[in-house]
Parts: sequence; C-alpha cells; structure tokens
Amino acid sequence: MKIAFLTRYDPKDINAWSGTLYHVYHKLKQRYLVEIIGTEIFNQLSFFQSGNFPANTFIPADRYVKPLGRLLSERINHLECDLVFLVDFLYIPSEINIPIVLFSDMTFEQVNTHYKKFDKRHVQSGIRLEKSALTHAFHIIYSSEWIKQKAVDFYHINPDKIDVVEFGANIPTPTDYTIDVVTDICRLVFIGKDWERKGGDKLLQTYILLKKDGFPCSLTIIGSGNRKIDLGDDDNVTVYPVLNKANPADLAKLCQILSESHFLVLPTRFDAFGIVFCEASAYALPSITADVGGVGQAVKDGKNGYLLPADATARDYAEKIKAVFNDKSNYRKLRASSRNEFETRLNWDVWGERVNKILEDAVINYKLRK
Repeated sequence: MKIAFLTRYDPKDINAWSGTLYHVYHKLKQRYLVEIIGTEIFNQLSFFQSGNFPANTFIPADRYVKPLGRLLSERINHLECDLVFLVDFLYIPSEINIPIVLFSDMTFEQVNTHYKKFDKRHVQSGIRLEKSALTHAFHIIYSSEWIKQKAVDFYHINPDKIDVVEFGANIPTPTDYTIDVVTDICRLVFIGKDWERKGGDKLLQTYILLKKDGFPCSLTIIGSGNRKIDLGDDDNVTVYPVLNKANPADLAKLCQILSESHFLVLPTRFDAFGIVFCEASAYALPSITADVGGVGQAVKDGKNGYLLPADATARDYAEKIKAVFNDKSNYRKLRASSRNEFETRLNWDVWGERVNKILEDAVINYKLRK
C-alpha cells in the first residue's frame, strides 16, 4: 500500500510535535511506501503571505482550502496512492478517489479553549475548516476517548468513524527498567516545557510540603527553560532547563533519570494526552497527575499511577505520594503494572498494529462503498 502522508510539519524532524510525527512516520514506513506531502507547500504559503500582506492582516485559512485541495489532489493522483494519512486540517484533497484517514490528538475548538486563544475571525475560520476536514475524512484516529467525545459533541461526527489508539513513548524501548528499586529516599521527577500549564508552581508547593513533613525525597525538574527555580540551598533539587531528545547525551540523561526515579509528578492544568506518561511507564515509573483533558487515556488510576481531581491541592499531591510510597508492597505492584501498561498499550508497536488494520480496512471499505 502506498500512503500520502499529508502534513505541514516535517515528520523526519524528531522535535516536531514532541517526536510523535517522527515515530508515526517511521512506524508506517516499516510496512508501507510513504510519500510526505505538504511541508514545502506550507513554507511557500507562509512566504507568500508575509511578502504580500501587511503584518497581522487576517487572512481566513479556508480561503486557501480549495486551491490547495486541487493542487494536493493532482500530486496525490499522480503518485497513485492508496490512502491519505492526514495530519493537518489545512489540507483537504477533495478531488481524489481514495480514503482520507485523519490523525490527531486535539480539535481546533479545544486548542482554542486550552492552548492558544484566537480572535473571533480565526476561530470561525478554523472551525469551518476543521468541520470540512472531519466530514471529508473516511475515518478518524484520535489518541483519547476524551477528544473523540469532544469531536462528536461539537462537530456532530458519527462516532462509528472514529477509532481511539493511544500514542507510544518517544524514547527507545528500555530493557533495563527495574521493578525492585531502593526506597530509602523518594525520587520525584517533573518534565514539562510549559511551566504554568504543566503545574510547575503546584509541584514546588508539593515538594516543600513533603520536606516540611519530614518525608525523605529529592526532586529533578526537566524543561524549566530560563525560569529560575529558587528552593534555597537544597542539595536534593536538580534542574535541567532543557534536555533535547535529538541529542544522544541528553536522551541518555533523560532515560537515566526516568530509570532512577520513583514518581513522575505532573499536576498539569491541561494535556491532550501526555507522551511523557508513556515514557514513564516504559521505565515502570508511576505517574501522579491530574484528571484533565486526555490524561486519563494515558494514565489509568491504580495501574500506572493515580489521577487527582483538577482542583487537587499541593497537600493532596503530597499525601498521595506519601501514602503510595510508604506502602512498599503495593508500590512494587504499581511499578510492575506501570510497565505492563507500556507493554500492552503505550508503545508504538501496539499503535502500529492497530493503525495498520484501521488503514487497510479503510482502503477495503472505501472500495466497497464505491
């Protein structure tokens, strides 16, 4: 089968979409012939806009949909592809006779709600465009039941055309993970570039409370950027402003930290899914996090961590950490089940097996429908 991989981002770039597109692209390439389309078109479109319109001029994206759709249709038809794997609702090749499978972890409507606030005209344009993309798609793959339900409720999409397949870990699959770990001191790790959204302030409050309670613990913070983390002269706090997975030394350091930690603590205010939970589970590392957005798809309560309410306080996090860690027998079981969640759900091999069937069924069912 030949697939047109349609996106504005470069799936060969391991930093694109936190490495997710990279892993998706390479997993599909293991089985199919994959042609990347769209990255050069978006770059040309951006150049045209910047050179022909004043800065901050509103240009509705759906103005370009039809001409782009015709151009893309010509390219796809010329390549004689069997299916379009769509990772970008800006591109809608409407003049093709092959199925389109749309892949995402979010809807534009939810991006506007939780990530980036657009002005009213951009919102109207984006919603029209996404509605068209979802309608044209023969099938849709989302990463969580949460976003599937959002799409069904907001866009009135038939739920039968949507499958939910969890993402995998964007790190090499570890074989050196450990179920039995030394528990003399509880090693906490926080990973997140967006400090505010990821709940960095609540994390620090949690750590301070644990120290006041006399609970033996250390804290490693990854991704704080230029933010100054001031916890006095605490030798048990280590900060890595950036660890770039594309850098072998940084990747090795990240994996070492995951292997040596006892909890990933992420009091996030919102996440669409959370690849980091897959990576933690790969190292048998339980997560303590918030039940918001699609997080509950990655973290199953009592299996690879615990989900606290969105309004849980730092004290709530501190008490949960102490209770779980102090029960040594159940903590060991939690580590074992965390790794099991990785092996059975949260890895790219499982993703590939499920998505391969979805894509192949889409090709067959599309032809039958014709």
